Amino acid sequence: MKVYGNLMNRISEHTTSPVPEVGMGATIYHWSDRTPATVTKVSPSGKTVELTEDRTTEWSNDYGVSFAPNPSGVVTTARLTKNGTWKADGNGVSLGKRNAYYDRSF
Repeated sequence: MKVYGNLMNRISEHTTSPVPEVGMGATIYHWSDRTPATVTKVSPSGKTVELTEDRTTEWSNDYGVSFAPNPSGVVTTARLTKNGTWKADGNGVSLGKRNAYYDRSF
C-alpha cells in the first residue's frame, strides 16, 4: 500500500466495495481530499462504472455536509482492479458511500 497524503484516504480506498448499482454513492480519493460522486452507469461485466461528481453543501461551522446530484458534474470512469479495488485516473475509489473533504492546508 502506498503511504502518501491522508492516511484515512489510503485505508478507505483499499476496502472491499459492494456490487455497483446505478444511483449508488461513491467517494473518489485524492492526495488528501475526498470527492463525493454517484454511480451513473455500470458496464454489463460490472467491472467498469461511470461516476458523476456530486454537489456538496456545508452546514454551519462544518458540522455536516449534504450531497445532491449534479447533472453537470465532472464524469469519471472507474475500473475494478485485479486486487478487487476501484481506480479512476490513478485515484482510489470506494463504492457504497459518499464522503467529502477539502484539505484547506494547501
